Amino acid sequence: MIEAKDAGLHLYHFNDVINIGAQNPETILPAEPETESVYMFCYTSGTTGDPKAAKLTHRNILSVATSANYAGVPIFHSDCVISYLPLAHSFEKVLFTLCLVKGVRIGYYAGDVNKLTDDCQVLKPTLFPSVPRLFNRIFDKIN
Repeated sequence: MIEAKDAGLHLYHFNDVINIGAQNPETILPAEPETESVYMFCYTSGTTGDPKAAKLTHRNILSVATSANYAGVPIFHSDCVISYLPLAHSFEKVLFTLCLVKGVRIGYYAGDVNKLTDDCQVLKPTLFPSVPRLFNRIFDKIN
């Protein structure tokens, strides 16, 4: 507490924050993000060097989603996408944004990649964005 005060910070108990917000509802309206506002930090695995955080802006995410839309990626309101990639993955964020723009249903897998085919039977996705390694595994099982 003393360290925070010395640093010029005021600490609030969570219940105090709720009460202050309830007493001042006009102050809790979210600010619209600017195009260069940080959308997320995507942490790389380090396959080409040291792992690092890459800053992605709202413009980055929206431009990729918009590009996919204009490039003719066949995704429609009636589709269902299965989501199994980590939600912090940049590709998953772009896919999520594109689904929101198009009004597409998103089905989330149960958490076990080995049972992904079971999830597909339940969710009946019409789109399965994935990585080559998983497509190869599915291909090998079929053959």
